[in-house]
Amino acid sequence: MKTKIRAVKLRVNSAAGPAGATIAFKSGLNILRASNSRGKTQSLQAVVYALGLESMFGPSAGTSLGSALTTQIAYGEPERAIAVNSSWCAVELENETGIITAQRAVKNSRVQPNLVRVWHGPAITGDSNELRHEEFFVRESGAAKNPRGFHRFLAAYLSWQLPAIPKYTGGEALLYPEIIFPFLYADQRAWGSAGPRPVTQYQLREPTRRAAEFLLGFIGPETAAERYRLEDEIKKLRSEWGSKLAAIEATATAAGGRVVSLPDLPVGARSRSGSRPTRPTATSEARLQILVGEEWRSDEEFLQKLQEAAAPTEPSQVVADVGQDLIRERLTEQQKELTRLSTTAKIVEQNLTLNEKQVMILDSRISALADEKIKNQDIKTLLRLGASSGVLELDDAECPTCHQPLGNVEAGQVGPVLDVDATISLLSSQVRTFEEMRRQAQEAATESRASYRAVQRAVDICRTEIRALQEDLVVPEDFPSSAVIAKRVAAEVRLSEFNRVRDAIDDLLVEMQDLANSIFEMRIKLSDLPNVTPQEDDRRRDMLQRVVREQLTDFGFSSYGANLVSIDQETLRPEREGLNLDTDASASDVVRTKIAYLNGIREVANSLGTQHPGFLMLDEPRQHELDEDHFRATLRRLARCSDVGDQVVATSAASVSALSAMLGPAKANVIDLGSQRLIQPMSGDDPMDF
Repeated sequence: MKTKIRAVKLRVNSAAGPAGATIAFKSGLNILRASNSRGKTQSLQAVVYALGLESMFGPSAGTSLGSALTTQIAYGEPERAIAVNSSWCAVELENETGIITAQRAVKNSRVQPNLVRVWHGPAITGDSNELRHEEFFVRESGAAKNPRGFHRFLAAYLSWQLPAIPKYTGGEALLYPEIIFPFLYADQRAWGSAGPRPVTQYQLREPTRRAAEFLLGFIGPETAAERYRLEDEIKKLRSEWGSKLAAIEATATAAGGRVVSLPDLPVGARSRSGSRPTRPTATSEARLQILVGEEWRSDEEFLQKLQEAAAPTEPSQVVADVGQDLIRERLTEQQKELTRLSTTAKIVEQNLTLNEKQVMILDSRISALADEKIKNQDIKTLLRLGASSGVLELDDAECPTCHQPLGNVEAGQVGPVLDVDATISLLSSQVRTFEEMRRQAQEAATESRASYRAVQRAVDICRTEIRALQEDLVVPEDFPSSAVIAKRVAAEVRLSEFNRVRDAIDDLLVEMQDLANSIFEMRIKLSDLPNVTPQEDDRRRDMLQRVVREQLTDFGFSSYGANLVSIDQETLRPEREGLNLDTDASASDVVRTKIAYLNGIREVANSLGTQHPGFLMLDEPRQHELDEDHFRATLRRLARCSDVGDQVVATSAASVSALSAMLGPAKANVIDLGSQRLIQPMSGDDPMDF
C-alpha cells in the first residue's frame, strides 16, 4: 500500500519565544531547496526521528537533528544563541488507511523522547484540537510486538507483514522497520556506499538482503520461513513423541513389562534426516513383553496364562466344608463393601472432574492476568516516557477477572484507584497466587486420579469375590469353596489390570502413530521445498538489474561499462563481479549507483505491487561533483514517480532557476526555503505542544 509524506513540522520553545517550521509535500518529485546549513537535512531527519527510526544510523544513534532542536537556537539580527527549553517534531502521513500524524519530543523536561504521540488525522495541516490521539513507545523492548509499541502500529498502518528472520544467536526476530528504512532514505553520510546503510545491531542473518527481498516481494524468504516453521513444528512433535514414549515405558514397567520395536524417534524426526523418507514409522510393529521368571514373554502368551489361571480348576476344598451360613455372611459383608467402594468411587471421580476443571479455569485466569500485566507494563513505559493520563482510559478495557467492560465504571463509586505500579504489583501477586492454586489443583487432580484407579481396582476385586460367593450359594456342596475361588480372583484381577495396561498402551500407540504420520508429512514438505532461488525471484532480480543499468547509462556512469554492474545473487547489492564497487568505482559513480539502486527498487516494486510504500528520500543526491547534465537526467528520472502515484523527496542547494532548467518539462514541486534558517520565530501557543 502506497504511503505519502504530507508534511513535516518542527517546533522549538525558548526564552525568546516559540519558533518552528512546517513543510508540506505533494505526490511526485519534491525538491527541498535551500542554501547550505539552512535546515534541508534537518527536515528529512525529522521524518526519520518522528517515526522512531533513528537507530538505522546505529544502536546508540542520537536524534541527528542538530543544535537548533537540542541545545540552542539562533535568533534575531544580528543572530544570538538562545537555549532551547523544549522541542518536538512531527510527520504527517497518508495512505488508503487514512491520515495519521506521528509526533515525538526532542527535548522536554517532562516527556521523554521514546514516547510517540499519534494523532488520528492531519494534525499538521489541519486542526489538531478536533483530533483524537494515542500514545505509544519506541526504542524500548516490545516496540515492534507489544500493543503499545509504535513500530507495531506503524507496520500495521503501512500494511507491512513483517517476516520473522533467523538470528545468529538462535531463534527468530522480526525484520524491524529500522532495517527496511535505509532503502527509503539515503542520508548524506551514506553516499560513500552504493548499497543501503547496513543495520546490523539486531544480530539478524543477512538483514540488508532480507529487507531487499521484502520490498521486492521475493518468494525465497517465504520458503525460508516455511522451512523454519516446519522444522520448529517437527521439533515440537518430536518432544510430544518423547513424552508419550516415556508414558508407554512407565505403563509397561508398572505391569512388569517392556515395549520393544518402538524407536526413540520416528522416521523424519531427526534434524538431519538425510534422504527423503519413504514411509512413516509404524507403531503397529511395537510389542509388549512381560518378564516371567527370567524370560521375556509376549503379551499374547502372558495373557493366555492369565486367562488359564483365572478359569475354574479342580478344588481341594468344597462348599460343604465351608458352610452355607458362613458364605452368606461373607457375601453380605462384600456387598456392603461394594456399596461403600462404589460410593467412594463416585465421590473421587467427582473430585477428579472438579480438580481438572479447576486447572483449566486457572490456566485461563493466569493467561488473562498475564495479558493484563503486559498491557499495564506498556502503560507504565508510556507514563515513564511522559505520556498523558489518557493512556489510562478504560473505554476499551475489561476486568481481567470477571471480563466485564469497565467503560462505564466511575472511580468514585468503587473507591480509590490503584496506580500503574500498584496494579502491576497486584497482577503479579495474583499471577503468583493463581499459579500456586493451579499447582495445588494439579496435585489434587493427580492424587484423585491415583485414588480413583485404586478404588476401581478394589471394586473389581470386590465384585469378583461377590460373584464367587454367589456361585457358592447355588452350586452343589461338593463344588469348590471360596478359598479356591480366591485364587481365581487374584488371577482375574491381574487379568483385568493387564487388559487395562494393554488398552492404555494401545491408545498411546495410536496417538504416536498420528505423531509419526504428521512428522513424516512435514519432512516430505521440507524435502519438497526448493533449495535454490525460485525462478520468480531470479526474474525480479533481473528486472532490478536491467533498471539499474538503464539508469546508470542515463546518469553518466563512466568507471566502466554500466552492463558490468550487476545485482549480486547472494547479497542483492549492486556489484561488479569479483570487485568491490564502493572502492572500484569513482565517488560520483558510487552516488549514481546508489540513486539507481534505491530508485530502481522503488520502480520495480511499483510494477510488481509489493509492500514498498512508494516513497523515497534522498538528501543532497548531487554529491561529489555530479555534473549538471547527469544530475538533470537523475531529476527527470525521479520525476517519473508522479506517473505511478509515488513520491520522491530530494534536497538540493541549487538555485530555483537552475533546478527549473534541469527539470525542463518534468513535473516537480520545488520548495524554496531561501537563504534563511529553517526554524523561524512564531507567535502563540501550538495545540500540539506536549
